[in-house]
Amino acid sequence: MLRTRGITVEGELQGTHWHEGGKQYYYAYVDRHGVRRECKSSDGGAERVEITYDPVNPNAATVGRRTTGWLVFGAVLILLAGSVLLAGVAFAVVGVVAVAI
Repeated sequence: MLRTRGITVEGELQGTHWHEGGKQYYYAYVDRHGVRRECKSSDGGAERVEITYDPVNPNAATVGRRTTGWLVFGAVLILLAGSVLLAGVAFAVVGVVAVAI
């Protein structure tokens, strides 16, 4: 639901706590009605972050846009595809050289 109707606002770090072996970040943000709300997440750590919340249920909120993971995945995929392509070209060159000799 956040992807289709979510509203993105700026959140400010309020505190950090350890929870079940990991850091838990607490952010405050103001919804479109001017109500101050809080959001907690294991993502984040920056003083200011983007928080996307559901205007129908403002307590349903996430920190960030989750694009970093997709960017890393895309970069790895491009590197893998490039290495496979490069290996194919190398085998073709070796094959042509072997036939020529």
